[in-house]
Amino acid sequence: MAAAEQDLSEALHRCRRINAGEHEADILLDLARLRAVQGHDEAARRLAQEAALITKRSGYVLQGADVHCFLAQQALAAGNKAAAQQHAQQGRALARCDGPPDYTYKVAWDEAGGLLAAADE
Repeated sequence: MAAAEQDLSEALHRCRRINAGEHEADILLDLARLRAVQGHDEAARRLAQEAALITKRSGYVLQGADVHCFLAQQALAAGNKAAAQQHAQQGRALARCDGPPDYTYKVAWDEAGGLLAAADE
């Protein structure tokens, strides 16, 4: 995990140095996933929220769908079904893109649907 952390931190630093914002949200989401595996849930949530802000500001809706699905998973794990439902709904809306069936980010659409079902239980 130390090598992954070092590589992701270096990638994030390089992205920021050359202003490659199209990759920054993905790297932040990967760092958030790493923090979650390490048991640092608050740090994971902060990194994912930062990634969500970047995707919203830049209009990268597919990345935004992934980020909101991750935030929904984290909220479910913490027992916060209301927040999980909100993030899953946002993830599903972003995954819809220009609409089914041809222009939907199916992986995120299905994941968000499963998270919505879990939040409703």
